[in-house]
Amino acid sequence: MESKADRIRRVLSDGAAAPLAPAQPRLREVSPSRELERATIDPELRKRLDALGLVAATQVAPPVRHRLPDEEELAPPRHGLKPPVLDFDWIAVPDAGPRDDPTALAELVGAAERTTPHGSFLFVERRFDLSHTHGRIVLRDALDHPVSLKRRERGPCGRTALQAADPVFIDTETSGLAGGTGTVAFLVGAGWVEGEQFVLRQYYMRDYPEEAALLHALDEDIGDRPLVSFNGRSFDWPLLTTRWQMNRAHIGAGGTAPRAHLDLLPSARRLWSSTLHSHSLATLERHVIGLERGADLPGWMIPSAWFDYLRSGWGGTIAHAFRHNEIDVVSMLALFARVGAILEEPAGGVEAHADRVGTAKLLLDLDDAPRARACLEAGVEHANSEDVRPLRRLLGHLCRRDGEWDAALTHWKHVARGSAFDAEAYEQVAKLYEHRLRDFAAALRWTEAALEHLVEGTRLYEAFAHRATRVRGKLARS
Repeated sequence: MESKADRIRRVLSDGAAAPLAPAQPRLREVSPSRELERATIDPELRKRLDALGLVAATQVAPPVRHRLPDEEELAPPRHGLKPPVLDFDWIAVPDAGPRDDPTALAELVGAAERTTPHGSFLFVERRFDLSHTHGRIVLRDALDHPVSLKRRERGPCGRTALQAADPVFIDTETSGLAGGTGTVAFLVGAGWVEGEQFVLRQYYMRDYPEEAALLHALDEDIGDRPLVSFNGRSFDWPLLTTRWQMNRAHIGAGGTAPRAHLDLLPSARRLWSSTLHSHSLATLERHVIGLERGADLPGWMIPSAWFDYLRSGWGGTIAHAFRHNEIDVVSMLALFARVGAILEEPAGGVEAHADRVGTAKLLLDLDDAPRARACLEAGVEHANSEDVRPLRRLLGHLCRRDGEWDAALTHWKHVARGSAFDAEAYEQVAKLYEHRLRDFAAALRWTEAALEHLVEGTRLYEAFAHRATRVRGKLARS
């Protein structure tokens, strides 16, 4: 008789594997069983389908198998960044052999069984010397560049920055990418700096009943340390928190206590807002860290690989998820080092001038206006005419906020004198002349010049016309 745990596993696994496109090449072909080959549709069901005008298949289709795709083609950056390192040498997952002779997953990934009061699970620990080079980044560089935290990232302790030795770098591989209470994190990677090494631990549950043991060990290892993740504030950590709450009858509250949490994805979106078309971790690895993964099991295939493992016990595909997760965690430490270096010295750390606006906005989010201005001013000195306008635009706002009217006027005039008409620049110049410098004649000249570029009757035209009337009145009274 089927047990309750087996029934839950069967229901959850049968409907969760995402089908692959039939035209894609397969890693391994597995012939359907003889029982499936002989399976036919019930005659009564066939009669009903014929009455509806539907064609019924005579055999049950074999399950779709996983494949390891070739290297993903990533869009090139809009501006020149350094090329990736092509000689990256990672430990490859050995051949698992045919499916009819399954090899133990523990042997493939170098895992051992770890026992807790709530059961056991597979556990992997690897250590990297901080002298290890990940792409173009030496891991030890992360120790030299703390990363500042935004207000919402600081947690109850109120720390304003993270040193690389403080947090746990965490990443999960889950049974689905949409989240929800039915989604579980079957593989969790957690890494932290320990002396002169970066320790990476991976927690893997071979079946649903091992979840409590995995969560208990993870909570025991990371304690209340701050976190660094990539998109973890909105996905990974809420998912783990949900699973701890779902298992609270067995293991208690787990790691649900509030803590500082740095999510590197929003920072990356700011820092490389103009340079990169995508801000996925794979894109950042290639163009920022300088890392080539080569053939990799993409994240969207990992849930299917796990459900296939549950059904067959064959670890040949899911073993590649361990490698994928391992690179993710180490890449976060490398990205932490790069982000910290840019934020510490933004004037010289930004490679493309077009990214200086995003960098300055991130520094403003971190309440660091002096470095934001230094970053923009360094770009103004060296950027070409195409890239310099957005730099001067933001500098104009910052100078006006700081009460530096003449400097703000200089920046806005440069923007206004560009090749294309810029209504905001004309408006800002007119405002500065009218309200701050009290030069009504100059304010009127810039307002009337803007009206020459606008279409009469439009909303913007009426706003400038109203300003012109008001300035004329002030000029007459003065």
